[in-house]
Amino acid sequence: MSGPRPTPAKPRRRRRPTLGAAVLCGALLGNLLDDGASLLGDLSGGDPQALFATRGNLERALERLACMRESALAMPAEQRSALPGIDWQAWESLPLQSASGPTREWRERLWRLVVELVPATVEEARRYQAPTER
Repeated sequence: MSGPRPTPAKPRRRRRPTLGAAVLCGALLGNLLDDGASLLGDLSGGDPQALFATRGNLERALERLACMRESALAMPAEQRSALPGIDWQAWESLPLQSASGPTREWRERLWRLVVELVPATVEEARRYQAPTER
């Protein structure tokens, strides 16, 4: 004698991002765009001396980079995969301070990141947001 047949389990549907997750991602992208654009605007001359000319310039740039780094680290993995043009690993290892003070090597590395990583991040974030703003 056999009992009732077990009901097959319903396939799990992939959960859609919640409104809160969408708002968080939008805010994080906004941070990347705003801080990146501000930093690039401050350094529009393309001269590393502008970044390191005064302590104030360097501090403002490091603050903006720190905000961008925090936003990048807080970005959920699903969103990261949707933004392949952003070098997430570079943001995780961003050298915001030198252990022994601002050495020449640290300054050169920081400058390269500012002129390569920041523009690429801003461009990718703009590309990603463009379809949603139409």
